[in-house]
Amino acid sequence: MSEKETMTQETIEKKTIIKEAITKDMLAPEIVEIEHVKGIMADMHVHSGHSNDSTCPMEDMVQAQMARGTKIMAFTDHFHIIHYPEFDIFEPIKNSCTEAAELAKKYAEQCRILTGVEVGERMWYPEAWDKMKEMCQYDVVIGSVHLVRHPGYEDYYSRMKFSEMPKDEIYKYMDHYFDDMMEMIETLDFDILAHLTCPLRYITGYHHVEIDLSVFEEKITKILARIIEKNIAFEVNTSSYDILGDWMPTKEIVRKYYEMGGRMVTLGSDAHVTKNASVYFEEAIADLKEIGFTHIYYYKGRRPYPISI
Repeated sequence: MSEKETMTQETIEKKTIIKEAITKDMLAPEIVEIEHVKGIMADMHVHSGHSNDSTCPMEDMVQAQMARGTKIMAFTDHFHIIHYPEFDIFEPIKNSCTEAAELAKKYAEQCRILTGVEVGERMWYPEAWDKMKEMCQYDVVIGSVHLVRHPGYEDYYSRMKFSEMPKDEIYKYMDHYFDDMMEMIETLDFDILAHLTCPLRYITGYHHVEIDLSVFEEKITKILARIIEKNIAFEVNTSSYDILGDWMPTKEIVRKYYEMGGRMVTLGSDAHVTKNASVYFEEAIADLKEIGFTHIYYYKGRRPYPISI
């Protein structure tokens, strides 16, 4: 056999090994069974009574999700780092992970239940997350910003009276919001960027103050470029649709993400009560398909897997 033929044979063998590795590892058998099921529901952002802003029993949420046709769901209860100096923020997440694992076994034949956490504002107290990340085995870690380091307005933006804030102050606030989001992207090891533009739910949705997002186009573009570069998935959060008639982030931003080459999108209902389980997912999937997406993703063992839509 010639040297050229030997090299060709070695290349074929290497490619075969790589293909087998991908099939058996990256795309595990559980994914193969799902990949060909069209329109399957996968809700990667769900809360329960283990979050400080929900009283919903976990099992009630599971049953509500299954009634909606959800086949995959991740409990991502809040790890609000801002409260680290005040009280125990670790025990609720440990309890959430333990109960999610128990329910995963109970409903294994009906729904794949995953263990996760939503980490808010790591940059306030980095040591808190450094401790929490060692306490549980997560399938998915969501990164989010619910409070902004803007002087005089450092409470949850869900509590703010934006209708009483000067318009220029709101723009400064949003500018700091995008700065905090970028800092989180650079400093937190996480899988999914949650509800970009979430303050609009309150600024425009509840307080009826219209703002021009194009003012922040440069910062939004940098955020999108960075999550694409770091292989962080982009969440389409459907909890805003009833009040904004749009997603978080907006459909326009999701389209921009696609045009920049981004393909890893997840759906998150952000449900805190059973009636919001996988809410508006059919509409979100229709929009994603119209933009050009062919898959959504879910995470297991902190690794992304595709689902055809």
